[in-house]
Amino acid sequence: MLRVVRRLFRPTITRSSLEERHIIKLEIIGGKNLQVPSQRIPAGVYISINIDSKRQWRSSVQALSSEESVVWGDTVTLSSKASRAFSVEIRASYEADRMLGSGEVLGKLQMWWDELLDHGDEPFVLSFPPVRGVHPSLILKVAVVHACDNHNGALSDCLVDCEIARDTDAGHARYAKYVTRKTVAHLNYAVEHFQLVLDQCPVSHPDHAMALTNLAWARLQGYIDNHLQDIAATISLFRDALALRPQRHPDYPISLYNLTSALTWRHRKKGTAADICEAAQLYHELLPLCPEGTYLRSIAAGPNDVDYVISECNDLPIDASDEGIHLRRVVLELGPLGHPLRCSAFNNLAQAVKARFNQRGSIDDLDTSIQLGREVVSLCPEGHAGRASYLNDLVSSLESRFGHQGKPNDLDDIISLHEKLLHLCPVGHTSRGVSLDNLGNALITRFYKRGDIDDITRAVSLRREALTLHPPGHPSHGTTLKNLTTALKIRYANLPVGEDLDEVMNRYRESLLLRQHDCTLYNIR
Repeated sequence: MLRVVRRLFRPTITRSSLEERHIIKLEIIGGKNLQVPSQRIPAGVYISINIDSKRQWRSSVQALSSEESVVWGDTVTLSSKASRAFSVEIRASYEADRMLGSGEVLGKLQMWWDELLDHGDEPFVLSFPPVRGVHPSLILKVAVVHACDNHNGALSDCLVDCEIARDTDAGHARYAKYVTRKTVAHLNYAVEHFQLVLDQCPVSHPDHAMALTNLAWARLQGYIDNHLQDIAATISLFRDALALRPQRHPDYPISLYNLTSALTWRHRKKGTAADICEAAQLYHELLPLCPEGTYLRSIAAGPNDVDYVISECNDLPIDASDEGIHLRRVVLELGPLGHPLRCSAFNNLAQAVKARFNQRGSIDDLDTSIQLGREVVSLCPEGHAGRASYLNDLVSSLESRFGHQGKPNDLDDIISLHEKLLHLCPVGHTSRGVSLDNLGNALITRFYKRGDIDDITRAVSLRREALTLHPPGHPSHGTTLKNLTTALKIRYANLPVGEDLDEVMNRYRESLLLRQHDCTLYNIR
């Protein structure tokens, strides 16, 4: 059982305990509930132990997990002779490589040596003040090694306290306050500090990319909150930072995400198609670089990021160009098997390829469209909201190929799909009449090809039912009446039955009266 320690009071320190010196080996096992106050995605999290203003120790920077936890396993050796107390800080680093400044504070505690010594050699939990209602915590383990003088070899001198580091840290602090309090003055101060840093970091400076990113991120948040408007300049800053970080650079993934986030937010506000298309391409490159279980992956692959991009791309008009089809393939790959938007992404790709067939006439495109359409239907079981639409699209592609090649198997598939569509339109459904008529048309086409009288007989039966659903006064009554008459004529021509001929004559009279009625209404108008 891990013990939880919170800094609620100052422990009693005796003279003897102060005079006694200990060499302590402190192991930083891990951390939990490590929420960033500014809600910005960090490259990693590290621990800083400060003995005094000149000496400190920093752990390694480790990636934050999707559960907002970190595993370190780092060890530091400390001497109680160095000072009466020390501070422990949890900090977010926005660089996986070279760090500009000290990052953003997630938690900070002042501790006394006795607090460590009281835990023996059992792991314990050190809890920090809450961030957004949740207490960050560290899992630590302490061991007393031996006593001696001036043994602080694990500590290093604090980083040089230069102006750009101070301005960067001040900018992070102001930005975190702005996010939590929404006071525009804090945003303005953050932007001012980050701009000062950028002014001191020319293109040749090793921290130029990070200076660009910090300024751009503060400006982006201001744009999101409607406090700043120049999103084009902000996106330009992110592009410049990305250009300085080649693909193998450890900060390349976070730089990709930053640019993608800015493009997505401009699309949310302005609806620019080019932005959402570029965001899709960038996410397609980013996601393979984000290991499963990392915090960056959980955010990038979440509903507010890649899911939004897929949804918005799915709503774009069908583009039959090679670039448009490439985009559809990219969007499809963004939604893995089982993703709720995968069916629509699949269907959009199928329709784009079919549109290219209509423009260029390549039968390979039509074949591909049909193959994709079949996959779409297989992904949409009974009850799926888009199943009827996807079945219709597949029927349309099969009818196009049947019209070009006349393959009997395609016609059989068309009829089978129309049967499924009719099943989706039970009695009372508004589209049942149309579905009955479509199936009847396909059966008549097969009758002409194969001469099976059962096909024309069923077509007559289907069109009779369709006519009952389109009574006089219905906008489709005339067309349905004509279709039934045609089916009866075909059956009579191949299977002469006097009843069919009588009905054909009656239907013709009905059609004539309908035309006369329509003409009378037209003349009255």
